[in-house]
Amino acid sequence: MPRKSQRTREGPDRESASLGASACSSRRAWLSRLKEDAVRQLPPTASAAVRARLRLDVEHALRHHAPDDPAPEVQDILATLVEEASRQLTEAAHQAQRAERKVELMTFARWALAAILHRCPAYLVGDLGSNRRTTTTKAVWANLRPSLDKALSGVESEDDVRQRVEAHVAQWRSERDRWWHLRPPSPQQVLKGIHTAKAVVEAVNNTPELRQLADTVVQAIQTKLRQRRQAKEPPASPS
Repeated sequence: MPRKSQRTREGPDRESASLGASACSSRRAWLSRLKEDAVRQLPPTASAAVRARLRLDVEHALRHHAPDDPAPEVQDILATLVEEASRQLTEAAHQAQRAERKVELMTFARWALAAILHRCPAYLVGDLGSNRRTTTTKAVWANLRPSLDKALSGVESEDDVRQRVEAHVAQWRSERDRWWHLRPPSPQQVLKGIHTAKAVVEAVNNTPELRQLADTVVQAIQTKLRQRRQAKEPPASPS
């Protein structure tokens, strides 16, 4: 029985393998070219990490595509990936700017706090340059800073920050002014005082000794007032 030629069987396989390797090499070159085209469309400030990430995104998005696919379809995919990468870069830049601006606004807020406390009375904040003034300023700032840090995003104006500081100081001052100013009595306290005074008057009227003592005190006060008025009157001019 004649043997089949090895050449006849292996020839087509080697040719297919050669064509497959050539196709893979061609696709790698095509994909590399598209990745670099996409990277060149990024802003010059894009970092190496951003460029590497875009290359990976392009490779993943085109994993089922080949060089003979329609060019408009491939270009739409690339444009979408570049646009998304550029948007992320812009947002990252804005975040960095807002963070830097927020630091500036916090510094301004501390300066504004010192200026606003300077307008407060000394009995609340202490004399200028005193240890009490320094301690008070630090205490108010320690209470104000966390709320400012949470509220500010870095896009506010200095006027916005000043208003927040003024509102905080106004609240702080109102809480402490209560201890320095007499509050008017409540209606219940007034009524209680009237009942107490009435009871005292009735006790004096019903007790001869107390009534006599009260008359003596009243006469002494009237005499003292009369002497003061006479001392203030100018002497009569001679006729």
